[in-house]
This record gives sequence, structure tokens and C-alpha cells, in this order.
Amino acid sequence: MLDTRRLRLRRLCAADETLFVTLDSDPEVMRYIGSRGGTPEEIVARVRDRIAADHGALGWWLIEDKADGAFHGVAALVRMPDGDDIELAYRLARASWGGGRATEAATALVSYAFDQVGLPRLVAVTFPENLASRRVLEKVGFVHDGMSDYKTVRVAHFTFEAAEWRKRRAGAHGAGRRGRGRGRRAPR
Repeated sequence: MLDTRRLRLRRLCAADETLFVTLDSDPEVMRYIGSRGGTPEEIVARVRDRIAADHGALGWWLIEDKADGAFHGVAALVRMPDGDDIELAYRLARASWGGGRATEAATALVSYAFDQVGLPRLVAVTFPENLASRRVLEKVGFVHDGMSDYKTVRVAHFTFEAAEWRKRRAGAHGAGRRGRGRGRRAPR
């Protein structure tokens, strides 16, 4: 389980099936998702496969509100379809859009991937026109490094190196200490 200021990310379980199916059945939520569409039966089968899959330290996570348990969406650390890269992925229910939850959840998974799992880098992909997702990735620290093919679509490709994550973390901790003004007196 991963906790942030407002959110709890926990591994998916069988009881989450209805929430996940409802999320994946919303055409607006799935508009920019590579595995979108299908019959209701295909969506249920895809969700069941994701819940049942054993990805070890990686896999799918449910995003819920820490205070009241409200469902916000799902996120994942999963192997890219081609190659060995690990992808950060997420999608939120429409009611959860625009409140910074995607950034908060993505940051929690990046921290987990680099600090606990020890991954050397992460990748993420998004449809080029999905500006909201691109902003989330950039806020978290991903760098756009071109276009690539993902499944059957052309996507914007992003990377985030663990070394860069550590530099950012060290800089944030150092800035916090310097910003307190310890040992300084106000000018007279």
C-alpha cells in the first residue's frame, strides 16, 4: 500500500472488478487509452486478467481517497509490450479529473519504483493530443523524448531516469532546509 497526502494506492483485488469495469467502460476516460473499446464481455475479461496477473513488485493499483475510501481510478507499473522498459500508466474517473490526483498518484508510483523496487528508469506514453496527461508526466519529472509506436497507435514517449529522480529529491530536501533561514538574522 502506498499513501500520499490525500490518496491511498493499493493492489487490485477481485472485489475491485466492478469499479474497474465501470471505469474502462466510460468512453471519455478511455479516449486516450491504447486498450480502449471492445464489447462489455471483452472489457470484463481484460479487467479480470489485470486483476489476476502476478507482476511481482509491479502491477496494477487502485487509487482511492485516504479519508473516505472513494474510488478515483487505477494506475500501473507494467512491462511495455515490446522490450524490457517498465511503463507508468494511470487513468482516473471523470469525477476525479482536474484536482491533482493523477500527479499525486503518479509521483507515489515513481517514488515506489525508484526507491523501493530499484528500477533504473521508467517510461510513459500518451496520445500526443492528451495535453492533460502530458502535463502530469512533466510535473512528475518525465522528459518527452520523441514519438513511438505503442500497440497500434503513434504516441508521445517519455522517460524518467532514477538518477534524475534522486537529484530532484536531493534538491527538494536541500531547498527545504535552506528555505527555513536557520542561523540568519533579519537585516536592520
